[in-house]
Order: sequence, then C-alpha cells, then structure tokens
Amino acid sequence: MLDSIPHAIADGPRERRLGIRWWLLAVAVVVVLLAGYLIAAGLIALVMATADGAQFNPVVVLLGALPGWLALHQTALKITGAPLSVLPLLPTALVMLLIAIASAWVARRSRLRRPDQAWPLITAMGLVHAFVGAGIGVVLGGPVHAIPVDAFVSCGLTATTASAAGVANRCGLIYLVWERVEAEVWSGMRLGLLALAALVGAGGVVLLAGICLSGSAMVAAMASLGNTAGDAVGTTLASILYLPNAVLAGWSFAAGTGLSIGRLDVQPLHVVPGPVPDLPLLAVLPTHDSAAWWAIVLALPLVVGLLVGAACRRVPGSLARRLLAVGVAAVVAALGTLLLAYVAGGDLGNGPFGQVTLRPVALATATLCWVAIPAAAVTWLAGPDIDVPATEETAGPEADGEAPEGANADAADTADDAADSTADADGDHADPRPDAAFAEKEPDDSEPAIPQARMAADAEPPVRKVSEIDPTEFDGDLSGDDRR
Repeated sequence: MLDSIPHAIADGPRERRLGIRWWLLAVAVVVVLLAGYLIAAGLIALVMATADGAQFNPVVVLLGALPGWLALHQTALKITGAPLSVLPLLPTALVMLLIAIASAWVARRSRLRRPDQAWPLITAMGLVHAFVGAGIGVVLGGPVHAIPVDAFVSCGLTATTASAAGVANRCGLIYLVWERVEAEVWSGMRLGLLALAALVGAGGVVLLAGICLSGSAMVAAMASLGNTAGDAVGTTLASILYLPNAVLAGWSFAAGTGLSIGRLDVQPLHVVPGPVPDLPLLAVLPTHDSAAWWAIVLALPLVVGLLVGAACRRVPGSLARRLLAVGVAAVVAALGTLLLAYVAGGDLGNGPFGQVTLRPVALATATLCWVAIPAAAVTWLAGPDIDVPATEETAGPEADGEAPEGANADAADTADDAADSTADADGDHADPRPDAAFAEKEPDDSEPAIPQARMAADAEPPVRKVSEIDPTEFDGDLSGDDRR
C-alpha cells in the first residue's frame, strides 16, 4: 500500500488534458486554413460568375483558389512569367484577423495564461501555414506559380504575427514588454500606435478627397473597361480590395515622399506623367503637373505630430522623460510605416507599369520627422499637462497610470472559464509535474488578477506597493501566504 502510484494512473489526467489542448489547436489550424481557402475561392467564383463570356467551372475555381490563398498571405506570384507582388491588403487583414481570433480561442479554452504556454501555439500556427504555403508553391504549375521559399516565409510570418497578436494580451506577452521597459518608453510605444492610427486616418482623408475630386475620371475609367454589369462588379471588387494600399499611398503623398507606378511619379509639389492601369481606384492619381493648392495636404502630417505632442504632455516626469516618449513614439510610427509601405508595393508585370513603390525608406524617414519635430516642440513649449504630477518620485514602470491589459485578467475570461469547466473537467486536475508545452498549472481564475484589486479586498494592509504587478500571476499558483 505504500508503493508509489503507477505511472499509468499518475499520468492519466495530464495526458488527457494535453490531448484536449492539442486537439483544440489542430481544429483551430484546420478551420483557419479552410476559411482562407474559401475566401480565395469565393472571390474567384464571384469574378468568374459575373465576367462576360466566362464559363463558371467549379474545378477551375478550386484550383485557382490555391494561388489565391498564397496571395492572401502576401506571397509573390508569377502569371505567365510576369511578376505580381502588388497584392491587396484587405483580404490579408481579414485572414490575419481570423488567425488572431482562432489563436485567442485556443488560448482561452486551453486555459493558457503565461508566455511560455503561448510559444507552442504561436509556433504551431506559423509553421503549419508556412509548410502549407511551401507545399502549394511546389505543386503549382501552368501559368501561375510561386517560389516555395517565398511562400514558406510569407505565409509563416503572416500567421505567426497574427497568432502572436491574438494571444499577446491573455498570455502576458504585453506584460513581458511592460515590465522590462521604463514608464516613458512604454508610454512612447503606446503613443506610437496612436501615431500609426492617426497617419492611417490622414491617408484616408487624402484618398477620400481624391475620390471626390476625381469622380468623373473614375466613371470614365470604369466605362473604358466595358459597360456590362460583370465588368463593373470586377473593377469595383478590385478597387475595394486595394483600399488599404490606397490609404497608405495617400499618407505617402501627404508626407511628401509620394509614390510611383512605372514612369508615373506623384508628389505634392511635382508630378511626372505616365500611364496607369485601367482601374477606377487609380483614376484618383494625377497625370498632369501638380497644382499649388496641393501643398495643403502637408498640413495633415503636421496635425499628426501635434496630436502626438499633445498626448506626450501627459507622460509624468521631467522634460527629458517626455521627450524620450516622443522619440520612442516617432520610431514606432516610422517602423510601422516602413513595414506597411514595403508590403503595399511590389511588381506589376513586365509592361509599362513596372514597379509600384511607396518608397518605404524615404517614407519612414519623413514620418519620423513629421512626428518627432512637431511633437517635441509641443512637449517642450507647452509643458506637462497640469492634471499629471511631474515629480521624479512618480517615475518608473508604474508611473504611466495604467498596467498593460496583459497583466489584468478579463472578467469575461473568468466567466468563460467557469462555463468551460464542465467540458474540461477531466483535464483540470492538479498535475504534480509541469509539462514543457502546455501543462503548467495556471493561477486561480476566481481571484482578482490585478494586485491592486487583490490587496484592496484583503483586510490586512498590503505588504507591497500598490502600483506593483504581482509576477506570480504568470509564474504559477502559490499558496495563500505567498500570494499576500
């Protein structure tokens, strides 16, 4: 009776729990892959069903969805030897959203709470997409084909980025960054995301103004392609899919670096004429010399910089700390712009259009200057916000006033975990041995995850500072005395 428990009995709950978690991950990956394939097939079917003279063939649609799936993941294609790497960003954003939602669902159902539990999920999602993309690149033949290495890299990076974004909050990836940087650096990173949103809005304003001023040209471009309903549906669909690319081009125009399509070079103060594809969305591009009033678009980047500067005034601490936050925000905005501009450009065949580029390096440099200089001027001259204490004692990781969302347990997650406890009852038993992938024991969801909330609920005075985040929220379950 004093012998140890047989391994078959001791390992039963842990193995059952791991099995459920890997099955959830497998289901999520398969669903995401099928959803992306169906999106590509649906778009191709819509074009074939509405095009004049085209016969709808389900086999052709299913085969054409394979390179379409690669295009959703920004994989460069070659059609009859002509390169095509200027791919629409709207379906890519939709696929990344699906991957993020599926990853968050797996993390919630599997009770994943810590960063070391998130890496297997992120890695699995990225590698499966990478190998599927490489496999499609290998089997593709005929007029459309792709380089398998490019497909592996682009599909893997897309899925990995989206999966990491989906579990960053729940599994504490944001918390890892928050606890390792100073308060002003964290504030600058948040304000950099604000600057990215503001510059996207500025690009949308430029695009909307161009559409309003070029309505007749867009109608003429659509009429030149044909007067049938199928032609109208096809061109309208293509214009909608390329809207994010056009928004980035609008910001490039407003920032002053401009864009080029083949021989066409468009800038606020200078235009080199050249041919453009017969797409209604491209009719907003000017084909003649620039007008003097176009310079007013340069006020939009200035507004973005002033907005960031006004937000940086709320960073607590000295002037040097606020200026550091301005610099970090400008760098984050510049790096985000560099990445988006690089993805939005590419090759458009071997004809007169050639390469489509938003000049990523020049645009990132211009974005850095447009954000940093006005924001630094506002921060320097206007001083700190009177509602924010500017003493040195408030400086530190807690001085930002808010902990990252990754450090706080969502109340909805607690309710969802309680609802899922019946389905996961077999796998929620205590496990004496941690597993390398998923099986570490999570903290008790029934208690408040924010240390401030926990200490406020206790009758005894807190031992730690109220502003600190308890790292044991991501390091496993401890005894009641240790939690205090």
